[in-house]
Amino acid sequence: MDFKFLLLILCITFTAVQGFKPPCCIATVLIGRGMLRKVEKFTIQKVNCRCDIIALVLYVKGKRYCAPVKQKKLLQKLRPTLKEQEDI
Repeated sequence: MDFKFLLLILCITFTAVQGFKPPCCIATVLIGRGMLRKVEKFTIQKVNCRCDIIALVLYVKGKRYCAPVKQKKLLQKLRPTLKEQEDI
């Protein structure tokens, strides 16, 4: 009985760790113009108790990318109709 319980806990832990995605950007990378043209939505990550850096969070085809905030101006130039989403 104890072995089954240990195995269950081990499986749950492995699944939880494997599927974990950090809720905040921990680093930013410059995003190219081609990728910026494909952005579906974006938001600004602010510094708070969970997040340590300010970042431009971009969503392309359901994936999240973290860019420096200075790229917001270029994004708005390439995609003028795109509006900033509320904090997610």
